[in-house]
Amino acid sequence: MPGCGRVWTELCMSSRRRALVEAWGRERAAIFASAVGQPRSLLDSVRRRLMLVILIAVLPLASACMLQGLLQLRRAGEDAQQSLVQSAAAAAASARNIFSSAENVLQALKNANDVRDANADCQATLAGANLSVLFSSNIAYIDKNGQVLCSALPQTQSSVGDRKWWLAARNERGFTIGPRQISPVTRSDILVGILPLFGADGVFDGALAMAINAASLDNLLREAVPPSVGVVALINDKGVQVASNAADAASQLFDGRTIDNYMERLGEAKDAQGRAWSFAAAPLERHGLFVAIARPTADLFRWTTFHVLLGFVLPVVMVVFTLVAMWLATDRIVLQWLLYIRRVTVVYAQGHYGFRPTRMHRAPSEFRVLGHAIEDMALAVRERDNRLREGLAEKTALVREIHHRIKNSLQVVVSLLSLYGAGVAPADRPRFERLRVRMNSLAVVHRVFYEAAEGSEVRVRELLRELAVLLEGASDRSAAVLVEAGDEITLPTDFAVPLALLVTEIVMALTRPDAARPVRITLKAALQGGTFELVAEASEPAEGRLDVGKADLAHGFAGQLGGSVLVEEAEDCARIRTAFPARKRGMAG
Repeated sequence: MPGCGRVWTELCMSSRRRALVEAWGRERAAIFASAVGQPRSLLDSVRRRLMLVILIAVLPLASACMLQGLLQLRRAGEDAQQSLVQSAAAAAASARNIFSSAENVLQALKNANDVRDANADCQATLAGANLSVLFSSNIAYIDKNGQVLCSALPQTQSSVGDRKWWLAARNERGFTIGPRQISPVTRSDILVGILPLFGADGVFDGALAMAINAASLDNLLREAVPPSVGVVALINDKGVQVASNAADAASQLFDGRTIDNYMERLGEAKDAQGRAWSFAAAPLERHGLFVAIARPTADLFRWTTFHVLLGFVLPVVMVVFTLVAMWLATDRIVLQWLLYIRRVTVVYAQGHYGFRPTRMHRAPSEFRVLGHAIEDMALAVRERDNRLREGLAEKTALVREIHHRIKNSLQVVVSLLSLYGAGVAPADRPRFERLRVRMNSLAVVHRVFYEAAEGSEVRVRELLRELAVLLEGASDRSAAVLVEAGDEITLPTDFAVPLALLVTEIVMALTRPDAARPVRITLKAALQGGTFELVAEASEPAEGRLDVGKADLAHGFAGQLGGSVLVEEAEDCARIRTAFPARKRGMAG
């Protein structure tokens, strides 16, 4: 079905994409896990250095934002205090007007002769004044001893001389407001406003007192500041509450506090529910009272707290976002192109100079320049490699041609020696044959050089086998030569000639021309560490024929190789050991 084919294609593409991502992740992890990719210090990384630079660049701005938040918090506290003080002053304005009105009424009454003389018309005058003032509950004239001489309403008590407010008023020179109390006449909460009276000699001569309805003051405060918005209260200098828009709440917040300490700063208090309130206070002019107002701290600093938190959180978020963005941007902009360039260099290092980094056209300009430079370098290396290969091939051809010509020349010499040997006396023929074998050994070496694919080294097994064939076919020798050597053993080419001549001398020393049967000789070659060891074992005893210890040529060839010859004789066999370094000093290992 067509739908199934499309789904299968999408699954294959998704699997291939996932495989590519996993391969890229493994390659990247391998790079950073390698000795070269391991950071040598904490800042030995492009990403970390960039993040440190960005962090240093962003920190001043973040610090400025945080400092601005602190200043805003301080300014918000000052603004809140000023706002509360203004609200308190506005709320107290009506109360101040009432007190001023009460003082003005009493100032007017003190000049009335009916009141000062306390005659029969005094009560009518005070009653008329009391009715004209809405917030007044009663007005009374009191002599200097505290006796109520005249009152707008009938009095149940004729003396107030023992009252604290009266005793305090005797010492005042102006209008004062007494504490909140229960009126003995109206049985309601009142404030006593007292205006002291003085005679012509300046001696205290009594006072006019007005009972101000405290409920009216409470209502005025509620109208100015509803209890749902805040708590406002009038408090005297003794810290006693005079009036408020919410008496219970005001008692919880203001009682027991020295209110005049909060004229220049905000106060903190908690209500019965544990909710925090902020309050401020302001003096009420001329009447010895203070107005205190409180609002919930959460409502007062709602937006301020938000802005301050924003001033602290926003820089942190900005720093974190910047670091995350730099982390991802380093991967996308820098590291992925570094990894791609590394893959390109690995391809070039493997000799695939025809590869072209086609993805580099999507890289930033700096990486494109680097990619083109690497590509140009690869082309230059390719051209130089081609020139070196051509030069090496030419040199190899010349060397092989030299070896070929040397081999041919040696074969000509051997042929001449063979022609000359026909006329040699029988006594000199053995020496003549050994000379011919040595010349053939040199020809074999150069033929091996000529046929070798690698010109700098010679395979020991191949060389020994060619020598074995040569030595087995010598006319005056009867030997069967076996070779035991690994294919991987190689020696430098300058070791081949002395080694071949050394093997020739050893084999010729272990055989005899008149043997009834061929002597079985095994050549064992081994490379142990940096030492090459050659052991020649014969299947018959030497019986005095082993004169290698006296032969100068074998020792000379071994010394030329940097080694020595060790002869071991037994009743049924003979063994010659030779060991020398596989590399001469100054040569690469």
